[in-house]
Amino acid sequence: MNQLRLFALGALLAVGGSTLQAQTPNRAAPPPPAGNGEVHGVVQSDAAKTPVVRAAVAVHSATDSSLVAGEYADNAGSFRVRGLRPGAYYLRVTSMGFKPQRQAFTITPVAPSVDAGIIGLAQIATVLQSVEVTAERAAVVVEPDRNSYTAKQVAPGAGNASEILDAVPSVQVDGEGKVSLRGNENVAIQINGRPSPIRGAQLGAYLKSVPSNIVDRIEVVPNPSARYDPEGMAGIINIVLKQNVDLGISAGLNLQAAETDRFNASGNAGYQAGKLTLFSSLGVYSDDRAIVGINDRERYDALRSLEGITAQDIDGRTGGTGQNFSANADYKLSPRDLFSNALTVNNRTGADNQVSSFIELDGSRNPYDFYERPRNADTKGLMFDYTTALKRTFEPRKHELSTEVRFNNAHDEDRTELWKDPSSRARLEGELDATDAITRQLTAQADYTRPLGKAFKLETGYKGNGRWLDRDFSASKDATGSGTWVPSNLSNSFQFDETVHAAYGVLSQTIGKMQLQGGLRAERASRTFSLASPAEEYPYDYTSLFPSGVVMYSPSEATQLKASYSRRIRRPGTQELNPFPSFFDVQNVFFGNPALKPEYTDAVELGMTRNGKFGMIQFAPFYRRTTNVIRVNINTADTVEAREVTSISFQNLATSNSWGTDLNGQLRLGQKFNGFGSFNVFKMVTDGGSTSAVGSNAIGWSTRFNATSQVSQTLTLQGAWFYRAPMKIERGTFAAFQGTNFSVRKKVQGDKMIVGFRVNDPFNTNRMRILTGDDNIMQLTARNFGARSAWLTFQYNYGQAPKVRETRQEPQEQRTGFP
Repeated sequence: MNQLRLFALGALLAVGGSTLQAQTPNRAAPPPPAGNGEVHGVVQSDAAKTPVVRAAVAVHSATDSSLVAGEYADNAGSFRVRGLRPGAYYLRVTSMGFKPQRQAFTITPVAPSVDAGIIGLAQIATVLQSVEVTAERAAVVVEPDRNSYTAKQVAPGAGNASEILDAVPSVQVDGEGKVSLRGNENVAIQINGRPSPIRGAQLGAYLKSVPSNIVDRIEVVPNPSARYDPEGMAGIINIVLKQNVDLGISAGLNLQAAETDRFNASGNAGYQAGKLTLFSSLGVYSDDRAIVGINDRERYDALRSLEGITAQDIDGRTGGTGQNFSANADYKLSPRDLFSNALTVNNRTGADNQVSSFIELDGSRNPYDFYERPRNADTKGLMFDYTTALKRTFEPRKHELSTEVRFNNAHDEDRTELWKDPSSRARLEGELDATDAITRQLTAQADYTRPLGKAFKLETGYKGNGRWLDRDFSASKDATGSGTWVPSNLSNSFQFDETVHAAYGVLSQTIGKMQLQGGLRAERASRTFSLASPAEEYPYDYTSLFPSGVVMYSPSEATQLKASYSRRIRRPGTQELNPFPSFFDVQNVFFGNPALKPEYTDAVELGMTRNGKFGMIQFAPFYRRTTNVIRVNINTADTVEAREVTSISFQNLATSNSWGTDLNGQLRLGQKFNGFGSFNVFKMVTDGGSTSAVGSNAIGWSTRFNATSQVSQTLTLQGAWFYRAPMKIERGTFAAFQGTNFSVRKKVQGDKMIVGFRVNDPFNTNRMRILTGDDNIMQLTARNFGARSAWLTFQYNYGQAPKVRETRQEPQEQRTGFP
C-alpha cells in the first residue's frame, strides 16, 4: 500500500505540474475564417507541367500552425480559399504521390487577395500521410522506424482487431489469439501508443472485442528507440484507433455473423464542436467452435525399448463472449492546452469443454484399458482502464509537454472441473479447481520535446509504473465420485508486486541527407513474489540501461538506407514465476520458477527501402542476441500426486542468437490491383550453458501474400495466404502451419453502407502440431482450432465530413523525432 500511495502522489504531481503550466498566459488563438480575404493559385506537376487534380490545399495560421480553412483544386488545378481575416498564414499543398509543398503568405486590409501563383509539386514514389482526401489511402506506408498498414486495405473483411493483425506481414495470430512478430510471441502490444491494459490469453479475447471499423492502422516497430518502453523482445505492434471524428455528429455500425453463436457487432458515435471532441464505441462478440486433437505419449525404458503407449483423442468446444466499451473526451482548454480522458471497460466470459478418450497399450501395442476424462472450464473477467492526460503544444511536433496518469483494474476468475470415466465403473477421480485474481496497475508519465537550435531535437521524460497482483487458487478432490469433496494440497495463493521507474533522453540531428538519433533509457525495477503457504518471499531488484541509435541516409526521395540498434527486456510473467502446479490437462502441468531473471535482447537492424512507380520493396537484415534467455524445460517423467505427468517448467539459459532478414514488397497497378508480400527467414541458436542439455540450432522461415483488386468503384476482392515452415525448438519440433482467407466487399450508397462476405481457412489447414520429448517419453500434440468459417458482414457510416481534415503528422517528424 505504501508503494500505491507513492505512485498516487507522483501521479498527482506530474499532472499538477502541467496544470500550472496550462494556467500561464497564452498567445491568442487565430480567429476563424470570417473575413473578406482570399488566396488563390494553380497546382501543377513540376515534371509534366500538368494540373494536379483534387490536390488538397490547407491554410494554416503562421502563429501556431492551427488549421484555418481548406479547399481542393479543381480539374484545372486551380483553387481559391475565401473568408480569411488579415494575418500571416501558410499554404500546405498535398496530393498522393507528390511531395508536400509549403508557401507562406499574408492577408492585409490593403491587399486582401493574394495570388500564390503556380505551386509545383515534385512527384515521388513514397506514399506520404498528409491531408486526408476522398481517395483510398495506400495499404502500406514505409517509415524510417516502422511500417504502417491501413486496416481497411489489408483486411477489408475483418470483424475485429485480432483478424486485422493476422493479415499484417510478419505478424501472426494463432488459434488461441496469441500475437507474434517474426515468430516471436514476446512482442509488446500497444493501443494508440499506450501499452495494452491486459496480457496473455485475456489480451487475445480483448482484441476480438475491438471492432474493426474503429481501427485506423497497424504500426509494426521492430527496433524502437529509448523513448518507448523496452518491453517486448520482438518489438512493438501499435494498434491505432480512429480519433479524428468528423465535424458535427458521426456514427457507425458494423455487423458480422458466421453462425448464431459466432458473431461480432459494434457501433461507434462521435461529436465534435468547438473545443469539445467526443468519441465512444461499443463492441460485442461471441465465438464458439469445435476443438479436436490428439495427445499421444510413448514411454521407453533405459534401452529405448517401448514400454507402453497412451493414445488420447480430444473432442470439445471452446469459445466465449465479450463486450468492450470505450469513450474518449478531449477538451481544448486553450489554443495550446488539450485535456484528454479515455475510458475502456471490457467484460468477457469463456468456456472450454472437452472429452478426452484414452486407450492404454502395452509395449506390444496391445490395448488393455479404455476410459474418458471430461474437462469443463469456465472463465470470466472484468477490466477497467482509465487515462487522464494534459498536453501543452508550444510548437506542433517540435516543442511539446505532455503528462498522463493511467489506472487499470482487472478481475479474472477461472473454474475447471476434471473427471475420469472408466468403461467399467462410475465416474471417479473428480477435481475442482478455481482461480480468483485481481490485478491493479498505476502509471504516471511525463514527456517533453523541444528543438535545440536548427538541427537538434531533444526528447526526454519519466515514467513510473506499479503493478499489484493478488491470486488465490483452490483445489478440491472427489476420489470416488461420491460427492464428497476434500481440499487438495494443490491449493495456494500468492501476491506479486512490481514497480518500475524509468527516465529517458533522446537526441536527434539532421546533417544534409543524413539523420542521426541516439538515446538512453535507465530503469530501476523491483519485484516481490510472496507465497502464502509455505510463507516465502522471492524479492528481486535490478537496474537496467537501454541505449538506442539510428542512422538514416536518404540519397533520393525514393530511397532510404537505415541502421538501428536497441536493447529490449522481457520480464518473467506471473505464470512463469508461480511455483505451484497448474494443469492444462490431466497429463500436462506447468511449474513456474520464482527465481527467474529477466532476459535482455540487443538488436541490430539494417534497412533499405526503395519506392518505384509500381510499388515498394524493403529489405531488412537483423541480428539479435538474448542473454538470460527464458526457455521451457520439459520433464517427461515427472509425478504429481501419484500421477505420471509431463511437466513444463522455466529456466534461464545462457544465450540465444538469431539472425535473418525480412523482405517486404508492394505492387500497385492503379486502382485495379494492390498487393504486398513478405518473406522472413532466420537462424536461431540457443546455448543452455555448460550445465544444461537444453539447446537448439534451427532455421525458420515464413511468408505471406495479400492481394486486393478494385474491380469497380464499389466492388473490392481480396485474398491472403500465410505459411510458416517447420522449425526445431528445444527438445522438439513445430510442424508447418498455414492459413488462407478470402473476402468480397460491396459499397452501397457511396461509403455510407458496405456489405461483404469473408471465408476463413477454406482449406482447413489452420492447425498446430508439436513433437517433443527425450529418451524416456515422446509426446505428439496436435490441435485443430476450428477456424474454418464463412462470415456475412454489414457496415453503415453516418456523419458530416469536413472539406479538409486536420493534417496528419509527417511520418518522419512523428516517428523518428528528427527535427
